[in-house]
Amino acid sequence: MAVKKKKVWIVATLVFALLVGALFYFLVFTTAGSTFLVKSIISKYAQAERLDIEKGAGSLSRSLVLQDIELADSKFLPSGSILKIQKLELYFTSFNLARLHVKIDNGRLQLPRSRLVLFYGTLQNNLLDFNLYTQSIHLSEVRGLFPERKDLEKISGTVEEIDFYAKGRLSQPRFSGTCQIDGLLYDGFSLSDCPLAFDLQFKSQNREPELYGSVIAERGKISGPKTALVQMKESRVAFSGVLKKAALNLKGTSVVEGTKINVELKGTLERPELKLVSEPPLPQERLLVMLMTNKGWKGAEDIFSKGELSPDLARDFIDYFVFSGSGTKIAQRFGITGFSLTLDEQKKGLGIKKEITEKIDATYAVEQSQTKGEPATTTQRIGTELEITEGISVGAEKELKQEAQTDTAQQPPDDKVILKIRKEF
Repeated sequence: MAVKKKKVWIVATLVFALLVGALFYFLVFTTAGSTFLVKSIISKYAQAERLDIEKGAGSLSRSLVLQDIELADSKFLPSGSILKIQKLELYFTSFNLARLHVKIDNGRLQLPRSRLVLFYGTLQNNLLDFNLYTQSIHLSEVRGLFPERKDLEKISGTVEEIDFYAKGRLSQPRFSGTCQIDGLLYDGFSLSDCPLAFDLQFKSQNREPELYGSVIAERGKISGPKTALVQMKESRVAFSGVLKKAALNLKGTSVVEGTKINVELKGTLERPELKLVSEPPLPQERLLVMLMTNKGWKGAEDIFSKGELSPDLARDFIDYFVFSGSGTKIAQRFGITGFSLTLDEQKKGLGIKKEITEKIDATYAVEQSQTKGEPATTTQRIGTELEITEGISVGAEKELKQEAQTDTAQQPPDDKVILKIRKEF
């Protein structure tokens, strides 16, 4: 009985080996089998609703040539996209994926909203030589290729005349080419009329990816929902490994209410160095506010030269906050930690708190009130606050009232000492 079982096991093993050998021969040495194998692999990784191959010739043992391939509705492409390849050639120099050779002729990708994308290239011995060109592409369709990158959801717009090359080893690809940014939007900011040239190489050696090379902008227009328009001159960003240490050399000009501002940004992404020069000359802090708000800020001389906030500046602040939204970034830039805003039929006012030291804050408030039939009264309050413990502070405040019709008729200052128990201004 034991001998009989042994014979059965040997026969079964031989039959299984023959079947595996026959399947291997079919998949590697025949046109039908090789075409079936390649189609199955592409379908699995592309996750397409439809994949058609018009005809094939040869086999993977020598060289497999597939013609008129059409792939539709891949999971990784926008709905309605169609990918076509006129000719795809595959062969191995040895049965190792690293020795796979791929050649693509006349590849075409039609996206729903973009112009036709043309591509061709080769992969040989892990070396890329690939080219892509399109007249125009919508960035909303490109970001769909990276669904895990939530930050890309804020990007929209179009890029035109893309001529893109990928060369070098798969582990360290080099990307170069040119494109024209027609209108790129990111979180409310826009970049337009910007021809770009780039030459970048990625490297990854058992650590975080590193980037080398440069991006050069010939010109461009940069603006935000509340900022001044900056006309960018020829500028460059150079990469030498760690992304945050990229070297900046950006230049541009802007005109805000007749003041020409020259902008120069150098240093690195980690430690940028911003230089602002204007005609006529103005302090850099004021120029920064002008660029961020696209306003001349007529009352700004006081905050930068005297350390005070005038009623004119307060009115500018009210106009900015009411009609242009939050001023949080400007506040942080000047150490301002709190705002209070009053707007109704009888009162209009603005309060601001500025950090002097870790424990001491300076406060300023201006309020204009008017009762029907009476002249308007402007009240200014200037004070300081000293933090005793978290949430408890002691403050001193001086109040000055002035009626609109009599500039010299001022009421005596009202000095106060205030105990405050609160965490926010």
